Amino acid sequence: VYQVPGNHTPLRAHILASTGQDVRHCVNCWSCQGLPEQGMDLSYGEVMRAAANDDELALNNRTIWVEADFAHAARCCKSGLEIGAVIRCLRAEAERRGRPRPDVARGT
Repeated sequence: VYQVPGNHTPLRAHILASTGQDVRHCVNCWSCQGLPEQGMDLSYGEVMRAAANDDELALNNRTIWVEADFAHAARCCKSGLEIGAVIRCLRAEAERRGRPRPDVARGT
C-alpha cells in the first residue's frame, strides 16, 4: 500500500470517518466506467481504487473537481458506494492539503 507522504490519515480511513463510505468495497465491476463527464481524466472507479490504496492520484486528478450529477453514478455502483460523497470528501481533503485545483473547463 502506498503511504501518503507527511503526517496524514490514510485516505480510505478519512473517507470512512467523514462519509461512512468504505472505498475498499469497490469491486472493480467497471459499471461507472461509462459515466464520463467533460473534463474527467479518471473514471470514478479509478478514483475509488486510488483512494482505497492511499494513492495520491485520488487527490491529484481533474475528475474530483468536475461538477457532476452523482445520482446516476450512485445508482450504477454495484457496491452501493455514494460516489458523490466520496468525491466531495476528496475535494475537501485536496484543498486541506493545498493541492492546486485544475481548470477542468480548459483541461489544464
